[in-house]
Amino acid sequence: MDTALILKKELDTGTVVSDAEAISRLNNSELVSLLTDEIIDKPLFYIWRLIALSEIPKSSLLDYTSQIIDRIYDKLSTPFGFSLSGDEKMFLPCYNAMIVTAMCRLGRAGDKEVENAVNWINTYQPMERGIKVSSPNLNFDRYGGCFKDTPCYIGLAKSVIALYNYQISTNKISLNTKLEQGIEYLLRHHLIRRLSYDRPITNRILDISFPESYNLNIVELIRFAAQANLLGDNRTQQAVDYLNEKRTKEGCWKISYRYKSEGYIVFDRGRDCGEWVSYIISQALDPK
Repeated sequence: MDTALILKKELDTGTVVSDAEAISRLNNSELVSLLTDEIIDKPLFYIWRLIALSEIPKSSLLDYTSQIIDRIYDKLSTPFGFSLSGDEKMFLPCYNAMIVTAMCRLGRAGDKEVENAVNWINTYQPMERGIKVSSPNLNFDRYGGCFKDTPCYIGLAKSVIALYNYQISTNKISLNTKLEQGIEYLLRHHLIRRLSYDRPITNRILDISFPESYNLNIVELIRFAAQANLLGDNRTQQAVDYLNEKRTKEGCWKISYRYKSEGYIVFDRGRDCGEWVSYIISQALDPK
């Protein structure tokens, strides 16, 4: 088992690990070595490495993480949030939200750049159908449309997760209304299915994959549902049942999809039980 995952498990059970010992574990991690071997000067590379590092405990102590954060702030941050181009031309709600969540996990929720991004979500991101979005200078039609009459489920869900992570990181309750609206929207969809008929809401939503990518999947949704204490709602049961059906006889899960993009690295690379994804799912479904 990779030393980064061993460290995560220890910290999750309340074991006290000094920063010096944590850095030693991270320096001995094959996964961390792979994640920090280079920096390519492209927006998506920054984002996927940031998201991956945000899943590694104590990675905020690494100089590489600081470099990635600095580049995102320098090249992608704007007064209205995070854009792939550093201006209004390539602002997409889903990427803005993913960066917010990662920054919160890395302890950077209080940064002005993160606050700007959260303010955009809280002001403009619709959490319901039929709401017209008017955000000056921003064009949301590039990839099929983020809002229209029905908001893109990927952007909406990732924005809900971002608001939740920001709230628990800052204890700010000003986001409650927007967050509650978003949670109810996800629950009405039973996390994973269309309202009109019982089919998956996106083509990749039932993928078992980790860490998160552009393609919203059931792993990140079930983890969020568990963290937000939503699993007692019977509208989450279909997602729970699906994951239990996919559990192997060994009690674990296998990766079913490997996202490909520059800078993105799948944590579980073999065809056997995925140690990382199995731990994330089991923490949601079978908390100790």
